[in-house]
Amino acid sequence: MCSYLHKAPNGVYYFRMGIPADLRPFMGGKREIKMSLGLKDRDAAKLIIPDHTKAAHTLLDQARRDKAAAEKPASKPRRPKVEPVIWESDPASEDQESEIEALEPIMDAMMEGRSVDASPADILRAGQLLALHEREMAAIEQEQLVGRMLGRASAMQNQVVDCEGDTPAGKGKGVYLDTDIVDGWAAERKPSPRGKDAYWRDAKLFNSMIGRKSVEQITKADVMTYKRMLIADPKRSQINVRDRLAYLRTLLEWAAQEDIVPVNVARDVKMAVSERGEKRKDFSIDDLNALFSGPVYTADRRSKAGYGEAAYWMPLIALFMGARREEIGQLRVSDVKRVAYIDAAEQRQEAWCIDITDIGDDDALPNQIKNEASRRLVPLHPKLIEMGFVDYVAKLPDQAGRVFPALQPIGIGMKLTDKWGQWFSRYKRACGIDDKAKVFHSFRHTWKTHAVDAGMPERVCRQFQGHEGKDAADKYGAAPSMRVLVDAIASFRIPGLKLPMPQG
Repeated sequence: MCSYLHKAPNGVYYFRMGIPADLRPFMGGKREIKMSLGLKDRDAAKLIIPDHTKAAHTLLDQARRDKAAAEKPASKPRRPKVEPVIWESDPASEDQESEIEALEPIMDAMMEGRSVDASPADILRAGQLLALHEREMAAIEQEQLVGRMLGRASAMQNQVVDCEGDTPAGKGKGVYLDTDIVDGWAAERKPSPRGKDAYWRDAKLFNSMIGRKSVEQITKADVMTYKRMLIADPKRSQINVRDRLAYLRTLLEWAAQEDIVPVNVARDVKMAVSERGEKRKDFSIDDLNALFSGPVYTADRRSKAGYGEAAYWMPLIALFMGARREEIGQLRVSDVKRVAYIDAAEQRQEAWCIDITDIGDDDALPNQIKNEASRRLVPLHPKLIEMGFVDYVAKLPDQAGRVFPALQPIGIGMKLTDKWGQWFSRYKRACGIDDKAKVFHSFRHTWKTHAVDAGMPERVCRQFQGHEGKDAADKYGAAPSMRVLVDAIASFRIPGLKLPMPQG
């Protein structure tokens, strides 16, 4: 029996530790420290009991210091030995827990309003336990409210005071993960709105599990507890846990770099991943021919769901340019331009290019790029010009607008191509491509495969795809010249590819 572990009638485990009578006046009059572990699995709950025990002793130590200060002793008292104090009704807790487990199906049915097939005595006892639980929870909520009103919550380090994590857990600088740190990090790194929202949601998740506290009070033990709770959640994969810890590390690393905290306590807390996600696959030549012989290309059918000409041109641009979906969807007419360069014969030439950038007209929806390397000017593949892409852009009614005006921003990230991406998934299945590992992003994989086959240097491939270099040496030197890029893209071929007739 784990002394501080208690199972509530709703199946959730709690940490409970009694408070010595002489310290209760300095802890809001409470008789015990009680924290929800948010878990229904006993083994998972037992794993995080040591961290909560440490946090509870921290509270008791603080109460002893408050008591000593209130008594104003003539000489400095010796620090009393911390002795575990078990929840006062603990002698019967093991029996009660067994009783709760036996009656749990009845209590679940009663809470859900379902009919109960049990003896009157069991139904009566289950109702009594539920009522007891409700009284306990009401008392806890009242204590928490009083504690917040008196400011006690902010003086109790490491105490989780509510499941939403909205109450500060201790005195500090008042710099919080979900506000100050996320805002400061985002102001410097300039992520997309969706990216910032993802970090904010992870900060809120951390607060909900550990308690909202000033960032310099977050300890490695807190981060380890967070990790254990994530792992214990059966709905989370190893990859999900790894990513949650990575987001937390990023925010705390920024705080450390800004001297808001002395060290990133999450730096060494990582998740080993043994499971493997499904790797994106290239489109085969049969896949590509199936896509480009579909109704969009052969019957000239532009459904409303495919957002007009976006359905026709976006797959072609992705295949021949290796660009990301949103980079293509957000192109402005002004981003399709002629650029002068000097060829190998030292003659002045011009090449049609697309300019992938977040710098442009000051409108309500600025372009978004993934990172600094994503900002690039690259020449169009000759096949796209031959098929009529430049002519299409030149004939657009709004020459100050976007290349695919039917695309509309949606969601938190205000992405132009999210809905279009859903249409493409349906379209590829209609063309006979059912492999879930083959998605729109597979065009980038396919482009890279054929670019390497064409002998394109890695440095040139990175320029076309907007990838960052793999080591420090890649950060030095200018990007490949336009002459090199023009020659490289002209060498790009996909053997066996059958394309529709050029648009007239």
